[in-house]
Amino acid sequence: MTALVDACRHFATHVRLLADQLGAIELSDDDVELVHDAVHQVFTAAGLAAAVATGLQRHTGEQDCPHYNVLTDAEWALLAEGGRHERKAVYGCELQPGHPGAHAAHVQVLPGPDRFVWIRWDLRARELLTLPPCPAERADPHPDPRSPYADEPARCKLFEGHVGPHRY
Repeated sequence: MTALVDACRHFATHVRLLADQLGAIELSDDDVELVHDAVHQVFTAAGLAAAVATGLQRHTGEQDCPHYNVLTDAEWALLAEGGRHERKAVYGCELQPGHPGAHAAHVQVLPGPDRFVWIRWDLRARELLTLPPCPAERADPHPDPRSPYADEPARCKLFEGHVGPHRY
């Protein structure tokens, strides 16, 4: 672990040196585009490393948990074939802000009954797992009469046994 932390610190030092060097020279439009693409790759790689290690946090409204995570290419490769959803850049925690315990985000629906794949993480662990859907239902108090689903109750979008309120 010490070697990984040292590698992160060296990486940060190199990025700061790069920023100093880039600030000291004049860049053409083509150079700016090349640097932008390279920096985007660095940012993406650093974000992936941080997310895989501990998750990340963003500024959100009060209605959302601010924590999020990403999937590695290897993780997505296992989920992409036959799945219903496209890969997202980030997966935001879907639980209430300030919730106890691990964060969780829905990532894929695979073929077969109840094949809902979630990523769950905290500062010590990160895992992909299949969780059954929450069985809670809410009848829509104002259904759209034009909808073919007007008579169907809304199902909670979270997994069975989740903490906090249901999300419809």
